[in-house]
Amino acid sequence: MTNADSETNGLMRIGVFVDPAMIWRWHKWLVEALVLSGHQVDLCLNGQAHALPGKLRLLLQLERLLYRRGGDNASDLIDIEQFDNVAIIAQPARSGYDLLIDLAGETRLSSFRARRFRPLYDGMVGADELIETLLDGHAPNLSLDDSALPEPRRFGLCAIEQPQMITQGLNNVFSRMAGLLRKSVQEITENIATASSEILPGTRADRKHQFLPMKAERFWLGTLGHKVTNRLNALVRKEQGNAIRWGVGWRFTNGQPLRETTDLCLGDYTRLLDDGQRFYADPFVIFHQDLYHVFVEEFPFDTQKGIISHFTIDKKGNASAPKMVLSRPYHLSYPFIFEHDGQFWMIPETSANQAVELYRAARFPDKWVFEKTLIEDVTADDVTLVRRHDHWWLFAAISEWQSSQWDALGLFYTDDLFGKWHAHQANPVCLDARAARPAGAMYIQDGALWRPAQDCSSIYGGGLSVCRVDQLDPERFEQTVMDRFAPDTKDKLRGFHTLNEHQGLEVVDFFGRL
Repeated sequence: MTNADSETNGLMRIGVFVDPAMIWRWHKWLVEALVLSGHQVDLCLNGQAHALPGKLRLLLQLERLLYRRGGDNASDLIDIEQFDNVAIIAQPARSGYDLLIDLAGETRLSSFRARRFRPLYDGMVGADELIETLLDGHAPNLSLDDSALPEPRRFGLCAIEQPQMITQGLNNVFSRMAGLLRKSVQEITENIATASSEILPGTRADRKHQFLPMKAERFWLGTLGHKVTNRLNALVRKEQGNAIRWGVGWRFTNGQPLRETTDLCLGDYTRLLDDGQRFYADPFVIFHQDLYHVFVEEFPFDTQKGIISHFTIDKKGNASAPKMVLSRPYHLSYPFIFEHDGQFWMIPETSANQAVELYRAARFPDKWVFEKTLIEDVTADDVTLVRRHDHWWLFAAISEWQSSQWDALGLFYTDDLFGKWHAHQANPVCLDARAARPAGAMYIQDGALWRPAQDCSSIYGGGLSVCRVDQLDPERFEQTVMDRFAPDTKDKLRGFHTLNEHQGLEVVDFFGRL
């Protein structure tokens, strides 16, 4: 494929630079994705090899044994022989490429006549920087050094789902970066303009990498202690029946909804009690025929699979017992309820089935039938629907490969709820562990569209962000985080992650020792 060919068909000749002594499995995944898209990809070897320190390699191996992490991981170190359908170039030519992707910190690329991408972690280059960030217990900001832009392109704050596991952190970050690089290549081929943003300075530029082995050793000892402590705590909680879990609460707002006061106190809410054999979470409420109908995820511990249950609350606050209304062979949660054309509809989270599914109430509220699959082959969590500017908009937390399900917001839109859905060209439109994943139904206030979002920067569902949507169209999405709030620490709660209100009744969920 020549440069002239690539200009006419949108495909490119891409040189991916790797360090032959430090090739990660995510490099292979990225190359395979680019080849699958039709690009000609050369795997170019970095001039100087830089092996991962021995204690770091040992840490990765020990974690896989301790946590039984089998199968392929983004953080696996692999041999170059595992690459297929690409040419392996030891001495790449300085011309002939449309794009260079530097995954090795290659210093020679400034003399190459091609556009260059280089991933940055907290504004710095290289896996060593990322590993040290994770060893220090921090989640990195991801950005891209693009030679076509005057400043690095900022993507946002990545989520680390298990900070005590370096392999999990690497899997989350590497997978997310692979997706962002693939997206950036796609933007070039589809002529989508990319915006520059502020420079991300190296927040830990004074680090001394000779201390990496010692940090790895301390991290391992801490990981081992964490694993043992968690096991002992689990045994104690099993004996005492006092587990840390999710629970649902409700209150009448009396004109002061939580989203405006941000004053969250468990004592203000009536708790939905459980029997210790399950938990309830993800409450949604709708008022119908003089009753508040609340739909929740019910998670029985014996099946380890969520179902959708329902209970009612009357105007005096009296509640009925929850009853199951929808079950599937796969996990269900986040029962988003809405009315349309005189009928009730539900979009539960069905990411375990790799789809977004629509259900119709054949008899409200207790009989639901599958209507259709809205979107196929997608990992979309906490799907939230809104009608705005003559479009239906579907907000969801999206992930790919082994990236976190907590940090990236995806958008899909259509003119017809039952028609073809389109992925937003900027997906993920937001990368921010503090304000990406949906946390309840959106609402209109003062003419603007608002959305609650989960703050997962410390733990999953640690708190909520209240976001104002400033731009929503098929080309752009922008939001401003106007407030953040979390549970009162005196309640001994660790977080909450769903907030909904309808006609004066507010429902939330809590996470803690309930």
